[in-house]
Amino acid sequence: MTTAITKNVKERVSAYLKENREKLVSDLQTLIQIPSESGYEGPVQEHIRKKMVDLGLDVDTFEADDSVRNHPEYTESVVEREVGFKGRPNVVGKWAGSGGKGKSLLMFTHVDTVPVGDPVHWSYPPLQGVIENGIMYGRGTADNKGGFGSILAALEIIHDLGLQPNADITAISVVDEEVGGAAGAVAMTQRLQEEGFKADACIYPHPLTPGLAPQIACAGGLIFKVKVKGLAAHNLNGQIGVNAIGKAIKIYEALVELDEERAKTIKYALFERYFEASNMPVRSTNLTPAIMNAGDWAYKVPAECELTGTIGYPPNEKLDDVKAQIVAAINKVATRDEWLTAHPPEISWEWQTSAAEISPDHPLVTLSKSNIDKVTGKDTEILGMPTFSDIRLSILHLNIPTIIYGPTGGNLHGADEWLNLEEWLQCVEINVLNILEWCGFEEVS
Repeated sequence: MTTAITKNVKERVSAYLKENREKLVSDLQTLIQIPSESGYEGPVQEHIRKKMVDLGLDVDTFEADDSVRNHPEYTESVVEREVGFKGRPNVVGKWAGSGGKGKSLLMFTHVDTVPVGDPVHWSYPPLQGVIENGIMYGRGTADNKGGFGSILAALEIIHDLGLQPNADITAISVVDEEVGGAAGAVAMTQRLQEEGFKADACIYPHPLTPGLAPQIACAGGLIFKVKVKGLAAHNLNGQIGVNAIGKAIKIYEALVELDEERAKTIKYALFERYFEASNMPVRSTNLTPAIMNAGDWAYKVPAECELTGTIGYPPNEKLDDVKAQIVAAINKVATRDEWLTAHPPEISWEWQTSAAEISPDHPLVTLSKSNIDKVTGKDTEILGMPTFSDIRLSILHLNIPTIIYGPTGGNLHGADEWLNLEEWLQCVEINVLNILEWCGFEEVS
């Protein structure tokens, strides 16, 4: 059961949003203006820590340490190798409930971003949060300072309206998501597991292409490498060499063929609905041969070529089955090529994350859909997020049912990343309603 919100409280929430719109948007701009590329999240996390303290939360920070490497979801990243864990804290803010009737809630998301890239490709300064025609532009607007900004704004509204949650709320800002999450959500999961942390449900706000809609699943992800051997020779007598690029192209073509076959046979309704809602071609899985490295001299037949690929898979597939399909596709090529038969390609699994899902009948899903529909005036569909996400950790390792929703955003990882501000404010309102109804509340005298 959830707590009903009176008409008076709803009107006060709406009035607050209207009267404080400029301040809430300005606070989000401030987040955007603090650089937080993966590996360098310290300054934005200090800003968030101070904000949580101002709201009266019980605030703690922690950094990942070497023990995180023992977690089953750990994968080393280039950022970890180059920067390490120090100076990259995760920030935890706890709002203790009054003990009245209600259910506890975890809210978390990441605030690290990918690099800005060359600013010449941007139409707007990438770290200013420029607003034009109701759209805020800037690195992190959609991925994902907009998400955590909506958590902070919701907690501020509840605080300023003099409302006290009955059950505990835990808000966590994590780092490192863009490079796998070892220093962030994986370390968070490890810490919460060690503490015996429990919560009845979790919300992970994240702007998405379809806009505000409840999302209850995420894809698993796998990065793999295929090393192909050739035979070096000078260009003068290149005919005696074996070009590793040519052999790798055969494997590339086999992987493209596998991707096309999987697109026909692998079906997962929640991902298909996501793409339908986004007006994109419908897929439940994607395999992309993404990087090819070979050769060290223009006058030399390359003796080695390394192909890197990535694949996303839905929760109704097993990772071992996905790996087996990749191996089979590559081996099929090798058995048809005399050189590759004698010199088999070497396959390695570089990075992997789990797929996860929760029941569409979970009470938080029902509540969130109801509030999204009321605030937006739409009849939204329940979707799944067809890429990997931190929610796998809360679902699979903390056993906390987790839902994603967020405003429309676009150009994630690209130039002119953007966020729909009207929908962001709606997301803030939905957060407030979800918190109050899920956790229960009382007026503070």
